[in-house]
Amino acid sequence: MDTLSVCIIARNEEANLTRCLKSIKSIADEIILIDTGSTDNTINIAQEFNAKIIKFPWNDNFSSARNKALEIASKDWILYIDCDESLDNSQVSELKDMLNDSLYLGFRLKLINIIDNKPYKGEYLLRIIRNNSGFYFSGKLNEKLNNSLYNDSYLNKIFNLEFLLYNFGYDYSKKQLVDRCNRNLSIYLSYDDEEKNYLYYYNIANEYFLLNKYNIAIDNYIKAIKLNDNYYINSYISFLIVKTYYKAKKYKNAILNGESYVFKNDAFREIYLLISLCYKKLNNLEKSRENLKLYLELYNENFPYCFSLDYINFKNFIPEMLGFNLENLKKLN
Repeated sequence: MDTLSVCIIARNEEANLTRCLKSIKSIADEIILIDTGSTDNTINIAQEFNAKIIKFPWNDNFSSARNKALEIASKDWILYIDCDESLDNSQVSELKDMLNDSLYLGFRLKLINIIDNKPYKGEYLLRIIRNNSGFYFSGKLNEKLNNSLYNDSYLNKIFNLEFLLYNFGYDYSKKQLVDRCNRNLSIYLSYDDEEKNYLYYYNIANEYFLLNKYNIAIDNYIKAIKLNDNYYINSYISFLIVKTYYKAKKYKNAILNGESYVFKNDAFREIYLLISLCYKKLNNLEKSRENLKLYLELYNENFPYCFSLDYINFKNFIPEMLGFNLENLKKLN
């Protein structure tokens, strides 16, 4: 029977850690918790689950902490999981069986984001890797998994599993959200110029958006578009720019930019939905209805989401995130 190390990094996670550890305790042969400076009950909770606790001084680099856990892990396989995540309890026993005698180097789990107590399907995330197989993390934030033995060819040895990984990380209190965004921004702003690609500006924009600093967010989304030439990704970022104007209640700016973007980057159909909402806010019901019809026509044609990947094909995601039900939208048409 193959064995499993579960690796977690934590700091002041008493609100989440018990749920996470309960979900993995039956399959973990070893739990490694890298603590980066907790002052709450995090360490006591981890001790209740017999975790091996490693105190690691925080250095504004998530990869350093994750790599420390990989270095210590001693079992055949490694599952790395965040404190605000948990496995599906009904599946955990089957999960370990999948590891026995496997020819793969790793497995992706299916992410389910819990937002306002509702589940939303996300992408497949590589979370289980074979130990001592060349894996390591890079990047201070949004860390990337690399492989020194197989380079990018390791991706051919990764398999998607239909096992669920729940993410509760969107349910932050206002203070937690502000603290998290400010922490992330302080790390991003320490990047060297050569690290500042489109993803850098995209991620910074997201942080400013969450802090309601909409003008700064828009400036950084625009910088991200200028540094990227992927049509689908730029369509999505265009949507985010229009969405940010909408959140800032700058409806005329949202319409102006939205109508400009759909000529160049129209792969993200929800731009039309936002334009419709903005026209409604401005009491132009005819234009609102016109753009709503365009949105619904594209929806009925199964128009692709920006990334055009299979794991983004979940229905109604954006409408529901904006507070709409698709059937109700159709009634307005």
